[in-house]
Amino acid sequence: MTDFSVSQRMSLRAFFIYFLKFFRITFNAILIFLIYEIFKSDDAFSGNLLKCVVLTGCAVALALLLASVAFFQIKFHVEEGNLVYRRSLISRATTTIPLNRIHTLRTRQSLFYRILDLRGILFDTLASKGEEIELILSESDWQSLIGRIERQERPRPAVPDMPPVCSRSSSRKFSDKALVLDALCQNHLKGMVVLGGFAAVVYSRLSDFSENAIDMVAGYLESHFDHFAVSAAGIAVMLAITYAVSLVLWLGKVILRYYGLSLVYDSKTLTFSHGLFSRRSSRFARDKICTLWIKRNYFEKRFGLCTLALKQAMNSSAQKEEDNLMIYGRDCSGFFLGWWFGRDYGSESDIATAKSGKGVIAHSLLPDLLLSSAVAAALCYTGLYGWIIIPAIYLSVCIAKGILTMRHSHITLRESYLIIGKGRFAEIKNYLKYDNVEVVRLIRTPLSRFTGRVSLSLSTSGSTFTVRSLMQGQAMLIYELLLDKSVVGEDAALMDNAY
Repeated sequence: MTDFSVSQRMSLRAFFIYFLKFFRITFNAILIFLIYEIFKSDDAFSGNLLKCVVLTGCAVALALLLASVAFFQIKFHVEEGNLVYRRSLISRATTTIPLNRIHTLRTRQSLFYRILDLRGILFDTLASKGEEIELILSESDWQSLIGRIERQERPRPAVPDMPPVCSRSSSRKFSDKALVLDALCQNHLKGMVVLGGFAAVVYSRLSDFSENAIDMVAGYLESHFDHFAVSAAGIAVMLAITYAVSLVLWLGKVILRYYGLSLVYDSKTLTFSHGLFSRRSSRFARDKICTLWIKRNYFEKRFGLCTLALKQAMNSSAQKEEDNLMIYGRDCSGFFLGWWFGRDYGSESDIATAKSGKGVIAHSLLPDLLLSSAVAAALCYTGLYGWIIIPAIYLSVCIAKGILTMRHSHITLRESYLIIGKGRFAEIKNYLKYDNVEVVRLIRTPLSRFTGRVSLSLSTSGSTFTVRSLMQGQAMLIYELLLDKSVVGEDAALMDNAY
């Protein structure tokens, strides 16, 4: 275990991880070319084996070179509560991050990480998009570093000789059965997205082959499945198979990422650990969370489930959607709301509330109406009048979606926090503290003088929310209350910093 006071490189075990990463990249780059050369040539087995050995050796040599460049240019240490990270090869760049400015601390452990007793650590701050720094440390060094960060985050005592107050940590486990059930309750179009990504990868791989090979595969499929594809039953079966495959892919993705989800928490931080084969962790600080996002669709309400996310500042969390932490399972929103707002959050009364009007339906329906009209016009132009039922059904579903959007859209102010409701088929509630509201806008349109409706927009460091079609009087009251609450919150924060 080290105290990181001296500038140092990562261990040689970390070099092996770098080598594996670059070897995977280089080997994948030559894999398609290698397969193509083997099937194209008429050489004997020994000749093909020699090609494999030579190309694999080239991949190993290139991976060693790239790993050496990436590994030996990095040095880091901790100095006066700051993490100092240096990259120096041709030019030298130094990054300094105060440990108490880290918004999210994420780790990952794949199979090789576990075998070598290593952990990949990513530090997310507000300084740039994505992760600021990634280090590969041993488990003992990780425990030493997280200890330094936790000591830096503790408030300094008023009396120098008085030790800082330490809160006792607790743990909480989430049910894997509830995880699977909630994953099945999600919008299954997500599975279609996973399937589409898988198909895109396969297509990009196939595009490297010659046109003759693609024509041969296409001819085989056409000769064997032509009679199957023209029938309505065949189309229905293919759609059912596609839906089943997409659902399996979506469920597998959720299980691989969130299996064994557990939580260790105290009064200041939450640390999640999850993953079936590759274990990941995400550490959230209480004062750096700006929005608590809770979603419940019909099936989740029916079975007592919910989907939950903790959102931070835009640049402090990973930009890739798959790196964001979503909590699927039993409805645990009360626990997180109580941890963030305090146990008495549910007893607070409403100060002001405003619900959206029918203008939300028109706003939600307009893009779908234009699309349905264009499709219907194209079908009429081609003489396919019987197929007009498809855009008609789509438009009727969109009308129901607009009505549900209006019912879910509202804003409610309570004594210490506010709730912004939104969602289409699912009900979504965003919980915010007044301190996190940075910009408030009251938006009037040319139609506002006739309808008496306006829109209210709120911006935090992580998200922007717009509540449309509010009654002008209610929106003005909420607008003024938000400005007053934000000023009071800023004054309280300044006083806390002064003390």
